[in-house]
Parts: sequence; structure tokens; C-alpha cells
Amino acid sequence: MKDKKIVLFPGFRHVVPADFESWLEKMASAGWHIDRITQWSSFVMVFRRGAPKKYRFVYDLQAAPRKDYRAIYQEFGWEYLGRMASVFIWRKEYRDARLEAFSDQESILQRNRRTLIAVSIAFYMFLLAALILGLSFFTRTLAPGELFQAVLALALFLAVAAYLGRVMLKIGRKREY
Repeated sequence: MKDKKIVLFPGFRHVVPADFESWLEKMASAGWHIDRITQWSSFVMVFRRGAPKKYRFVYDLQAAPRKDYRAIYQEFGWEYLGRMASVFIWRKEYRDARLEAFSDQESILQRNRRTLIAVSIAFYMFLLAALILGLSFFTRTLAPGELFQAVLALALFLAVAAYLGRVMLKIGRKREY
């Protein structure tokens, strides 16, 4: 039996904060544990086999956290696992009822709003890049080799924008979780 499991692109498959938390909790309850989160964890995560545990995970996007941000979580017994860009990941073991990570519904809505804003900014940047690149086709200043590269870039920008648009819809539908 393997003692290590590598999961590719978890941050892209579980894009809604509550879904990402739930997925990590299911992994832990199946005995797969993550020791730390790094900048690259949205692309690859390494889990180690252990005893099944009940963990409550928290996905908290904080672009500019307060100085005491980490200390406050740790004061309440949360274990800091690391961060992916501006997303902090926390966990806390529990026995009976699943812990609440946020004190009220408004806190959950704010967390999801921050995430939606970040994704929206990236969406509009890729959409704008695709628009500018698309307009360059009308200038007729591209050589044949450049035209091929521009078409590939345009297709990539549009694909990423479409994916981000889908993510925005998913987050919007689940903003209360």
C-alpha cells in the first residue's frame, strides 16, 4: 500500500472555497494528510498516509492580512499549514460536531466575495488581453509566423477567460457556504 499520494491541480479542481475545504476534510478522514501548503500547492499537493482524522480546514483569502492575523487563528487553536499566493490554509482537529471556522454568515460571505473579486480581476485581465490581441489581427502587421503565434495566444487567453468565468459562476452560486 502506498504511503504517499500526489494530487495534481487541486486548486483548479476545487475552486469554491467550501469545496476545497470539504475535499481536504474528506482526504483527512480517509487517512490522507497534508503537512504543509506552499505557493505551488494549487498545482500539486503531496499527501501522506496516516490514521483517519477529523479535521476542519479553512480556506481564507487575505491579500493584505493584519499583523495579528496568524496569531489570532493560532490563539484559537488553529494550525497554520501555509499559503498559496494570498490564500491561507488552516486546520483544526475535532471529535464530535464539525467546527465552524467563521463566526457568522457575514464572515463567510465576505471570504467568498474576496475570492470572487480576485477571480474576476484575473478574468477581466485575460478577456482584455484577448480583445487587444484580437484587434491586432485587423492591423495586418503580423507576419505569417507571428499570425500563428497570435492565434495560439488568443486561443489560450480565451480558454483561460472561459475557465475563470466558469469559476466565477461556481463561486457565485455557492457564496453562502
